[in-house]
Amino acid sequence: MQRRWRIGFLAASLIASVLYVPASLTAQAAANPPASASPQKSSAPTEPSDASMGGNVTDSGAAPNPIHVPAGAPSAAGSSSNDANSALNGPSAPVDNRVVRVLVIGSSVARGWKDPKGGGYLHRTFAALSTLTPITYDVIDKAEPGKGVLSIRDTYVGWLETYRPQLVCIAWGGLDDLYQHTPMSVYDEQVRWQIQEALAHHALVMLVTTPVSKASYTSYRASQQALMESEIQVADSFHSPNVYVFNLFDQMKAYLRAHHESVQPLMHDSWHPNARGHALAAELLVKDMLAKFPVTAPVFKAEPSASQGHAQSDKPSGNAAS
Repeated sequence: MQRRWRIGFLAASLIASVLYVPASLTAQAAANPPASASPQKSSAPTEPSDASMGGNVTDSGAAPNPIHVPAGAPSAAGSSSNDANSALNGPSAPVDNRVVRVLVIGSSVARGWKDPKGGGYLHRTFAALSTLTPITYDVIDKAEPGKGVLSIRDTYVGWLETYRPQLVCIAWGGLDDLYQHTPMSVYDEQVRWQIQEALAHHALVMLVTTPVSKASYTSYRASQQALMESEIQVADSFHSPNVYVFNLFDQMKAYLRAHHESVQPLMHDSWHPNARGHALAAELLVKDMLAKFPVTAPVFKAEPSASQGHAQSDKPSGNAAS
């Protein structure tokens, strides 16, 4: 009976979230956010041709990924005046604070493009979870339209150290990287590094495959499917209690098949869902998170030091991107 009540309550809350969106869903950035974090419009075409993951990366730079600073190391300013705030808001903050800081990385769909009132499927998801649970999910949205996995190599570690999230949501759409001919090996290496750095900063990780688009069935039917499956394998390879995978891409496909529905009514254009598409993606993701993720007590679990050493040994050098 409790399960039925919860499902009914969930459905009602999700409908309410579609109709009555909070005025502000995105958390305000810190007073001095990274300069490169401002969003830019995507330059990718609406109807791209199919792209191979075996091509060369353009404008990627050959610099290696930055390495995280150990927790005990002094900050750049050499100041320890904010230790009290760190104890309250840092990655080890107690759950009874009732606030979980979420860092979102991804591109335009993760940012919520074409869903101006709802804020996108991720903001809808965390708004619903904030209603359904005692926890408030405070979203710091660093998803940037038109960008791929290589775009945050110089800023990601800084975000982790500046915002100290308890949860990192990795939600790349894949289409920008396919369009930019990012090799699959480079894509996987970057996703692996992003997970490693989040874990090194004692943040939980949720890898979310992207909602489907028209391109998922046409221009990039095979390549996007392969990319999503590959990043899931990367996340699963950690065998970590702090890494969670939510395969929204296949769940949406299964939903449309089961209900004999076309993807077209859910689309704003070939690459981006409309408000209805974002709402469906949020509904599916919320249900999956309630089933698999500790939404009422999201706490980082200590792991054996051997696993951390394995993660460090797998850190990509960046040469593959040259």
